[in-house]
Amino acid sequence: MLKLFSVVGIALIVFPSYYGHAKDLSVDDDKYFENRQWDNAIDEYEKLLSKNKNQPEIYFKLGNAYSKKGDLGKAVEAFNKATQLKPDYSEAYQRLSEVSMQIEVPEDELKVCLKEVQKDPNNADAHLQLGLTYYKRNLFDEAKREYETAIGLDPKKAEAYFNLGVLYQDVNTHDNAAEMYKKAIEVSPNYDKAHFNLGIAYYQTGHLEQSISEYKRVIEINPGYADAYVNLGIAYFVKGAYTDALEALKKALTQGSNLAKIHYYLGNVYHKMDKTDKTIVEYKQAIEINSKLIAPHYNLGMIYLKKKKTDQAIKEFTKVITLDHDYADAYLSRGKAYKLKGDRISAQNDYNFYQHAKSAFARIYKEEPVTSYYEGSNPDK
Repeated sequence: MLKLFSVVGIALIVFPSYYGHAKDLSVDDDKYFENRQWDNAIDEYEKLLSKNKNQPEIYFKLGNAYSKKGDLGKAVEAFNKATQLKPDYSEAYQRLSEVSMQIEVPEDELKVCLKEVQKDPNNADAHLQLGLTYYKRNLFDEAKREYETAIGLDPKKAEAYFNLGVLYQDVNTHDNAAEMYKKAIEVSPNYDKAHFNLGIAYYQTGHLEQSISEYKRVIEINPGYADAYVNLGIAYFVKGAYTDALEALKKALTQGSNLAKIHYYLGNVYHKMDKTDKTIVEYKQAIEINSKLIAPHYNLGMIYLKKKKTDQAIKEFTKVITLDHDYADAYLSRGKAYKLKGDRISAQNDYNFYQHAKSAFARIYKEEPVTSYYEGSNPDK
């Protein structure tokens, strides 16, 4: 019999979106991706790159589109390019690893799984393994069919419900995903990954309280589940329960992963609590751990600008621009700092750069920035 294993839970922690303006969240061609029109999405991403090759985020999106289409070789090329342009691009490295693993799966694995099913059509494990093999090749309809067959043969197969939930979540049908995770939990009440993914599904469908409850349940089952503390802290942050958010994020620090981003999130919480000194400490700690995170530098610059500490503000905004020379708001904010300092020539230059950056990415920008302080999920963007 084939060795049975299930899809690993949602690999990336799901964080809330930016509340302010973010340049990479409203690309028109993302609509093609969301509608699973892979060829159209690829064409649009390629058009953007033909105008400016120095866009790691677009290469990342291009890699995801190729991966969904099933062209894994080109996906690897795109993810490699993203990591070359942005050496600390953790999400791109993770996707590169995932896609590379798919390529490295022996081509005859599918044949082996099919033979196992043919040999014993009533073997739920064989259908589950075949479904997983289809899933790894982005053959979602075939994977769904095999998972459902496994469930029909063995309604107590928790992994089949879980894997089906991951599939639904992967195609953004979060309500269906939630139902599958619930069924997995009915079969196996202490299935921590199912509770965790259910928390994500609840968050993505706007059920914040249920999301919080699931993350708490994960921690009860597995106190060492680091991502659950992080997601719990972020859910509390969105809820406005800042004291609870601090408690969860501080516990996340003890787990020893994603420390730079956790300090960034802590800084955001302290900012909401009007504890500026502690906010500064957390952003500085985030930068000390990973100096290439953009958001802590930018937010520090905004704090210094508000305090009229222009030299320090200029230093932080300059660091942002060094990390991402297309970050229009950084030019705008640095220009304000120069103007406040009395350097009108430098201020005008930055205003000009701001307008140029905006116009160069007119298809990416959806609206004028309405807030300049970021509290969102991707401090490296």
